[in-house]
Amino acid sequence: MLFQLDEPSQKLQPVSTSWNPEELGLESYIITTAESAERILAESVFGEPLLLVSNQVRTANKKRADILALDRNGNAVIIELKRDRGRLGVETQALQYLADFSAYKGRDFLRRFSSTGLTEEAVLSFLGDKGSVDLLNQCPRVILLARDFDESVFVIGEWLSDKGVAFRCISYQPIEISGARFLSFSVAFDHSPEGLYQLIFSASTREPGIFWHNIADNSQEWWDFLRTSGQIPACFQNAPGDQGEKILCKYKEGDKIIAFAKGYGAIGWGVIENPKYRLITASQNNGFGDKCLHRLNIKWEAVANQLSDGLRVDEVRRRFSIYHPISTSVAIRLQDGLRLIEDLSQRFPCES
Repeated sequence: MLFQLDEPSQKLQPVSTSWNPEELGLESYIITTAESAERILAESVFGEPLLLVSNQVRTANKKRADILALDRNGNAVIIELKRDRGRLGVETQALQYLADFSAYKGRDFLRRFSSTGLTEEAVLSFLGDKGSVDLLNQCPRVILLARDFDESVFVIGEWLSDKGVAFRCISYQPIEISGARFLSFSVAFDHSPEGLYQLIFSASTREPGIFWHNIADNSQEWWDFLRTSGQIPACFQNAPGDQGEKILCKYKEGDKIIAFAKGYGAIGWGVIENPKYRLITASQNNGFGDKCLHRLNIKWEAVANQLSDGLRVDEVRRRFSIYHPISTSVAIRLQDGLRLIEDLSQRFPCES
């Protein structure tokens, strides 16, 4: 609920709105948010990156599921949207879709939805180091999104989670102020195993790893700035606590980062030493305005001076069995990553 402060009384007054988006409109907004890229649904809405398979997906009995996606574990996520209140029965509809889609596992899942544009390369690029097409969709799950929910839906969610079906409810609120329209999202109910959240973990509980990191902008000026200043960026809403901060703060000392620029591939690598995250202001951004204000320091070990010297994605895939990232940060298998790092070190020797 959004409130406005009434100055004379110093009381909070609820902000009401007549705007009530249609379900298809809401679906479109979620799929095409500014932070979304290459089929990735908005992490700020769902609290995790999800790879879009398709929207309005036909089931075996000719019904249509609102959105079908894949999570970082390669499991199908059925997302059902309701314009108004989520009442008892909405979960039954989602479970019908769950039953249909759960029949497709491994490569059968990929074949079933290949007509949507889903490819093996896109799946493996999204899943990263733990990716396996043969293990797709072992534990499908449900996300419901509505204005609010009856408690009876949460009761069913409790029961489903006891049966091993991960279940989440997300509420949204539309607001219109002076002609400008806003949508806010919050988790109303979540009974999902911790293993679903591969990007949200305590750095102290794992060994240092190797990660792709997308530098977000593939201009030479931007790369020159990041290279000389010893930084890696993240974007999103450029706000405290958003996904940009979470991604950078997941890195720990000793992590090896391979920088990626769209169109140029692998452009160098570095090591996180004494990590110091900060959210800078636009005035501190060296003339780049509000571009990607989340920053983390990095010690670059071997980098291309010119983006055009980068190791192209097709060569990286052919020689190292590593697929390019389609989100900001993706883990890379250790042995494959070490071989790529060795190649980059020979390709871009450090200047003495």
